[in-house]
Amino acid sequence: MGIKFKITARDGKARAGVLQTDHGEVETPGVTLNYTKALESWGFKPEDITSAKDIILLRNTFWMREAGATAAREAIEWGGPVMADSGGFQMVSLGKHLRQDWRGIGFDLSGKEAFITPREVVEWGRDAGVDLIMPLDSTVYTMDRRWWKFIRSAVMTAVWHKRSRGIADDRLYYIVQGGLNKLARSISLWDARHQLRRGLSAVAIGGLAWDEPRPSMYNTVEFCVKRLPDDKPRHMLGVCKPVDILECIKRGMDTFDGIAATREGRHGRVWIKGGKHFDIRNAEFENDEQVLEAGCDCPTCRSGVSRAKLRVGFKQKDRESIRQLMVHNWHHNYRLVKGARIAIVAGTFDQYVENYLTRAEISG
Repeated sequence: MGIKFKITARDGKARAGVLQTDHGEVETPGVTLNYTKALESWGFKPEDITSAKDIILLRNTFWMREAGATAAREAIEWGGPVMADSGGFQMVSLGKHLRQDWRGIGFDLSGKEAFITPREVVEWGRDAGVDLIMPLDSTVYTMDRRWWKFIRSAVMTAVWHKRSRGIADDRLYYIVQGGLNKLARSISLWDARHQLRRGLSAVAIGGLAWDEPRPSMYNTVEFCVKRLPDDKPRHMLGVCKPVDILECIKRGMDTFDGIAATREGRHGRVWIKGGKHFDIRNAEFENDEQVLEAGCDCPTCRSGVSRAKLRVGFKQKDRESIRQLMVHNWHHNYRLVKGARIAIVAGTFDQYVENYLTRAEISG
C-alpha cells in the first residue's frame, strides 16, 4: 500500500488528516518518538508510550546501519509505523568526520571509513521494513553565512533524490532544503513539485531549527507550504518544541520529529503548558509534593511521583527518575498535537493556541 493521506478537516491553513501506512494509520497533526541511542541508553522503551496511540517510531538510518541492524524494529517490541531519517543531520553534528560529494557521504569514525550512497539509504529502508523513508539529503547549518552552500545543498539533495527513485517510491519522501535562502528553497521546491507530480507520496521540510530566529523559521515554512501541493502529507524535520509545533501546524504542516523533548528531560528541564519549562534541580522543589504538571495524564504524573522525589533522583543520576522526566516531556507534545487536532476539527484552533500560550504557573 505504501503511504496514503486523507485530509479530514481544516481550520484556516491548519489541517487534520489520516496518514495510512503498511503498519497502521496515524492521525495528524502528530509527533514521532525519535528512538535514539540516548533514549535506549537511559532505559526509555517504546512501552513507555503505550498509553498513546497511532504513533510513528523514528529510527536513524545512519546509526542503525553502523550497528549492523537489518530490521527497523530490531531489538524492540513495536508493531506500529516506523519512519527512518537518512542521517543527513549527521553532516552537521559530525561535520569534522564526514565528507560529501555528488555520490553520497563518507565518514571516518574511530578509524573506520565507510561510504553511503543515496540508493543504499533507501534500499536499507525498504529491506528493513520502514514505512516512511527519508532519503539522503544534504544539510547545512542554518546560520551559515555562505549563501552558496545552501544552493549547493538544494542541488545536491535533488541529485541524490533522483538516485533514490525506483526503489521504494510508495514510501519515499522528498526533503526540501535551502536554509533561509529563498533562491535555494525555490530550487528545492521546484524539484519537489516535479517529483511529487511523478508519483512521490510525501514531502518534508528540513534544514531548520538550528539557531535561526523563530520568525525566520516560520516565514520559511510558510514560503515552502505555499509552493507545495495541498494533497500530500508534510513532515517537519527536527522541529519539536511546543510553540514551534503550533506555529507550523498553523501554516499547514502535519507531522513533526525531533529530540528536544527527551533531551531536555534528560537534562532536568520539565516542559509545562505555555511553552514554558522549569529546572527540577532548583531548590524550590526540594519539598514540593506536587506532580510535575497539574492535569497532566502522562505515565509519570499519573504515577503520583512528586517533584521533590524526582529532584532527589535526578541529582543522584537515578536512571528511573531521568526516564520519567523524558516520558513527561514527550507526552507533553503528544497531548499538544492531539488537542490541536480536536481544535482543528471543531474550528477553534486559534483559540486553542491562545489558551495554550496563556502563562502557566510552575506551582501548578
